[in-house]
Amino acid sequence: KSSVNQLKGSVHKKIKEIREEILYHTAFIETALDDPEHISVDGYGDKLRGVVDKLMAEIKKLLDTVDNGRIIREGIKTVIVGKPNAGKSSLLNYLVGEEKAIVTNVAGTTRDIVEGQTYIDGILIKFIDTAGIRKTDDIVEKIGVEKSLKAVEDADLIILVLNNNEELTAEDLEILEKTKDKQRIIVINKKDLERNIKLPENLENVVETDTNSIEGIDSLKSKIKEMFNLEKITTKDYTYLSNSRQISLITKAYQSILSAEKSLNESLPIDLIAIDLKECFDLLGQVIGISYTDEIIDNLFENFCVGK
Repeated sequence: KSSVNQLKGSVHKKIKEIREEILYHTAFIETALDDPEHISVDGYGDKLRGVVDKLMAEIKKLLDTVDNGRIIREGIKTVIVGKPNAGKSSLLNYLVGEEKAIVTNVAGTTRDIVEGQTYIDGILIKFIDTAGIRKTDDIVEKIGVEKSLKAVEDADLIILVLNNNEELTAEDLEILEKTKDKQRIIVINKKDLERNIKLPENLENVVETDTNSIEGIDSLKSKIKEMFNLEKITTKDYTYLSNSRQISLITKAYQSILSAEKSLNESLPIDLIAIDLKECFDLLGQVIGISYTDEIIDNLFENFCVGK
């Protein structure tokens, strides 16, 4: 739906609006440079400052939708990690509403990746239950642990499950350290049992659950919504960049605008600033398949009476 809607014009329309703003000012500068006796650019740099600031904000706003576009297209890749027997598999089953993972009291039951999915506010959440992370001499389990660590690196979100009934171990502390720079929710599981866990200070996004029941699952889902602003991602308004070509071109366009801002701050000649604006204009045109040359000629004749 996002791709189809972009073809219909939501991203196209926004880019066209930005380009029209750039086009007016570059056409004026070109006209002034060709006919300095009648059109002056004195003081025009001051006017351009406001224009460039506005353009920067608009293009940055487009770039800020990149993650939202990817989330709509691909979902949120969520990896459930923790020590063996912390309750990861039970948590997965409750989250997706079916028995995806085998649940036993035997530590190390999950030895490979188990996947399931659900939707929160219309957004796909892909859950991956991993083998319990611990040191082991079992060859099969060791492979599972290695796959778990690789899954952590590729995840959009980590759900780290800790056992409320046990003190933190070296493995727990190691996983906390490995995931500290990721988007992460700490789940203190088995809260119905005696509390023996002592958490490090300043841990954020902590949720308590009891995987013998559904208690705490709604709180966990609410935390996911909060962290990814799912309530603000509307699947009805598809003004999102959603492919790598668009993202690359608009990122380059943003760099051109930054260069124009730098030139203005350094009080460089107006024709040098126009070069950056033209480059931005051209890059945005590549996104929607329009060239600079034809438009600049049309604008010159329409707005500045050249040749009349």
